[in-house]
Amino acid sequence: ELQKLSRRVSASVSTELTEIEIAIVQSTHGIRNALPQLKWILGLTWGAMIVSLSLTGFLLWRSTQPLRIVADMPLETFQSEGQSYLVVPENAKPLQCTTPSGRTAICLHLTNGE
Repeated sequence: ELQKLSRRVSASVSTELTEIEIAIVQSTHGIRNALPQLKWILGLTWGAMIVSLSLTGFLLWRSTQPLRIVADMPLETFQSEGQSYLVVPENAKPLQCTTPSGRTAICLHLTNGE
């Protein structure tokens, strides 16, 4: 009776181990087939990250640069008695505004030659 039971258990375990081995082989085969695609996706991910970091660095650097006045803006300055003055253009309207940093300042609204 024990030998019968032992044979049945052995056959059952052997069948289960064979099924597990087949599943492992199939999984390994699937992973090997997917590796080239995964490498391609990983390469694209790294490329996108490098481009994003480069663009972010450039934009951060650009935001720290002082504002440059465009050559065609009608702003005229002069000095008198050691003081510098800015001449308000004819098409500008002075108004009180809040800067992006939250400071209240006198600003000029430049209209388009109206």
